[in-house]
Amino acid sequence: FAHAGEAVADDHASSVSYNIGYMSEYWYRGYYMSESSVSFGADAEMGNFYVGTWWADVDKGVEYDIYGGYNFSLMGMPMYAGFTGYYYSDNFDSDYEEINIGADMGFMSIDAAVDGEYQLDAGDQGYQHYTITVPLSIVGLPMDYQYQTWTGEALVGHNHELHYSTTVSGVDVGLMLGRNIDTAHAAGLTDNDDSTYANFTLGYSF
Repeated sequence: FAHAGEAVADDHASSVSYNIGYMSEYWYRGYYMSESSVSFGADAEMGNFYVGTWWADVDKGVEYDIYGGYNFSLMGMPMYAGFTGYYYSDNFDSDYEEINIGADMGFMSIDAAVDGEYQLDAGDQGYQHYTITVPLSIVGLPMDYQYQTWTGEALVGHNHELHYSTTVSGVDVGLMLGRNIDTAHAAGLTDNDDSTYANFTLGYSF
């Protein structure tokens, strides 16, 4: 799964950047993906438009994501709208193609992802996913809290996560602690239902 990250409206000139990363365990939206993972990504920004790709090794092969979208502001609120496609070598999982939209209200942000076939009677392959992020700096803690929930038949359940990140000598360091509840996956993805999980990440951008 995915990695467009949060988009924020701006008007800067075109730019291209690259990133490499390591995860001690690969969890995404409350689902267990791999024992550990090395990743590589590239992003291009052209004014308020952005496109990018993200590749990661997982236990059964390679995941490669493609995403793009547009950052804008509505009544002074940073927002974005775009798409994300998730693809897998050797078809070890189904392909997923999402429509994404999000808004940053300062005290919290909301992100929504709707499977591109959800409204086309996709049966057990349709889903929606929602994330609410609250920066705990409002209570003096240097971390973010996330509540995430799936609706649909292909992917269901919800999870809670705490995220901490900092930069040490130009290297991004992250810690995540989460708990998933009532998760299920129609395609048989290992989900470690009702699990407490943790993740340590390293990343470098250039």
